[in-house]
This record gives sequence, structure tokens and C-alpha cells, in this order.
Amino acid sequence: MAFGFATTGDEVVEAFKDRVIGKTFLITGPTPGGIGAETALSLAKADPKRLILAGRSQQKIQPLVEQIQKEKPNVEVSFVQVDLASLSSVRKSVDRINSVLAGDKIDVLILNAAIMACPYALTVDGFESQFGTNHLGHFLLGNLLLRGDLVRSRIVVVSSSASERKADYAFAPLKDISYDHDKKYDPVQAYTFSKSCNNMYARRLARELKPKGIVVFSLNPGSIITNLQSYMTEEVRNLAIEAAKRENPEFEVPVRKTLQQGASTQLCAALDPSLEPESGAYLDHCQVKEPAVHDGHAAFADQVWELSEQLVGEKFPF
Repeated sequence: MAFGFATTGDEVVEAFKDRVIGKTFLITGPTPGGIGAETALSLAKADPKRLILAGRSQQKIQPLVEQIQKEKPNVEVSFVQVDLASLSSVRKSVDRINSVLAGDKIDVLILNAAIMACPYALTVDGFESQFGTNHLGHFLLGNLLLRGDLVRSRIVVVSSSASERKADYAFAPLKDISYDHDKKYDPVQAYTFSKSCNNMYARRLARELKPKGIVVFSLNPGSIITNLQSYMTEEVRNLAIEAAKRENPEFEVPVRKTLQQGASTQLCAALDPSLEPESGAYLDHCQVKEPAVHDGHAAFADQVWELSEQLVGEKFPF
């Protein structure tokens, strides 16, 4: 089956159900109405052993837990509290995840949670919130799980088409991740930076994990209406389109996807065996994509990794 723009998450899971049944998946940020939750619902249909749903608020995610338990009572569903904007919370969550696993491993780790184009704010550790939540929290979570030998085969990092910008724009905040303490903050560029860091984390991690046989992908899920867009006022949307046209000569306003279509690319990244030789790649519409504007991004992979190690206060030599 040829997967593309219109492919649904259910179609991907049906095609690779043998890679779901009896397996354990962890998804961050599976808030109902978002692509993380849609991914969990699609996976549940193929009888995984366990779904671990990691998020800030049990109250928000509990309806999803109950829906899966009702529809697929044989699937073990667990909520694990984690606030990606708190490095302490991330560290504590690893112990909780280890407890839920009870000696098992995560077959596929899906780093899906994100915030988008929000007003300037700091995480509890003092980092700009989009960078701290979208990249740094996931960097620490993924690496701690790997250090504990808790991931078996795949890591999926959900990025965005917002990463498809010229390298000097996408990585300019590396010079000052505080944005001069808000004086030079641009919510659109900060989102691009966080998502470009997601891609570089996946690229560097793929290199690190090659000897272990664990594959890693980043991806653009597409343009989907979810609560992620809660800060996308008309003004911010116009700024985003202006930046996209300026920083990507090939930019076209994306056609909207449904939630099911939006879940498909991360499910391909999680399940499709034909992608294994492409570890480290960026996917779009379920396929490997190499945007011309990504030329030059790879040069920042090591810098992003080393800065992230410095900020979380730990080295991760895999």
C-alpha cells in the first residue's frame, strides 16, 4: 500500500498490526482531540500489550484512558504524570515509567507533546517555554529512558513543517536562548527553533543508537486543527506565514488534514519496517522527505546536543 497525504492512522496500523500486537508504546502529550490521542486510539485497535500515556494532567487524559479501556479491555493502559517544562518532573517520571513496565521495555517511544507560538514564558528551570517543553524535556526523557535500557526498537520525535526554514533563521536562537530576556522574543521563530532542535535530536540520536539497532525518526504530522493552535491568533498566523515565505522559497500554505490523517505519519515512523535503513530521517506524508531548506541544518546537530546536555546537567554518551 502506498501511503501519502490522505492515509489514516487506522490504515497504517492495519497494515502493520503484527508490529503492534503484544507491544508496548509510550506517547507523550496524548490530550483528547490531539494527534497523540488519535495515535493511541489507532494503536489500541491492533491489541498492543500496553499503552503508557504520559502527560501533565491526569484529569485531561483520563477520558482517553477510559475510552481505550472500554473499547479494548485487554489492553493495559497507564497514565504517567510528566511535566516536560520541569526537568525534575521528567526525572521523576522515569521512575514511574519503570514501575509501570515492571521489567518490560518500551517498544516504541513517541515524543509527541508540544506547545506552539505562545507568549514569552519561562519553564520552572528558567528556559524559554517552547524550547524547554518541546525539545529539552523530550531530550532528557528520551535519554534517561535509553540510559535505563528501557527502549527496545524505535523513537519517534514529532516535529513540524515550521522546521522547514533556512538554517540561519531556524538556529539563530542558539546565540541567545533567552531572547534577550523577552526583548527579542518572536513566538514564531521560537517554535521553529524548538522543532528544528527536535529534528537535530533525532538525527544525532540515530547516529548514537545505530550500534544498538534502535531507529529514530522526526516528522511533520501536517496541518491539523487541535488545541495546539490555541495561541494562533490571526496576527500570529500572519507572522508565521510571512516568516515561512521569507525563510523557505518552496513554502506553500498547507492543506488541512483530519486527526486520523495527522496521526498517520508518526504511526508510519513507529511501525513501517521499510523505513529502518533511513534512521535519522525526517518524514512527511508518511514518506522520507529531504526539504531543500534543511540543507545546512545537520551542521547544528552536535551543537544542539551539547547545549542540551549542558542545560540538563548530564552527559549522555551512548
